[in-house]
Amino acid sequence: MKKLSYIESNMLPLPMSNIDTDQIMPKEFLKRVERSGYGEFLFYDWKKDDNFPLNNEIYKKSKVLLAGTNFGTGSSREHAPWGLQDWGFDAIISSKFADIFRLNSINIGLLPIEASEDIVEKLFQKVSENPKTKIEISIEEKSVVCEEIEFNFFIDDFSQNRILNGIDKIDISLEYEEKIDEFMQSRNKWAPKLT
Repeated sequence: MKKLSYIESNMLPLPMSNIDTDQIMPKEFLKRVERSGYGEFLFYDWKKDDNFPLNNEIYKKSKVLLAGTNFGTGSSREHAPWGLQDWGFDAIISSKFADIFRLNSINIGLLPIEASEDIVEKLFQKVSENPKTKIEISIEEKSVVCEEIEFNFFIDDFSQNRILNGIDKIDISLEYEEKIDEFMQSRNKWAPKLT
């Protein structure tokens, strides 16, 4: 997981509500076991429309996805945030996220930012007026600035620390490697052996 403390980027607008994980990453691409290479399948069916924002050169390097409310509903597939991150997004702004999508995103270092519907609408307006409008996100300060629009977002301290330092669940487990080894050595002989 990469370290992430500050993002400055334009925003890719997706002003649609209730976008589910089946649309973000269609089921036919879930057969792979590795985490990389999903970006090309992101919004696969919607990208067939030449006017879909991911096809617009202006947004090709956007690190921030600006989405309508209730983003990431549906199944709990981790492949949806994998695809978003693999495409190049570091953060998603919406007025509401599905809980499991939010957790799956945080677990890989993709930052879900909830803002009020009013703020999200103002950001959409900014992008509509100028697609190159920049947004600045500080994970350390838990703050967002886009011209005169400024707001703070919530992320718990544990998740914030993980994103700032690029620590995933495997890294956390490895902090207890000595204790795990001690446990393995202290197991009763009758217990099945792990190889």
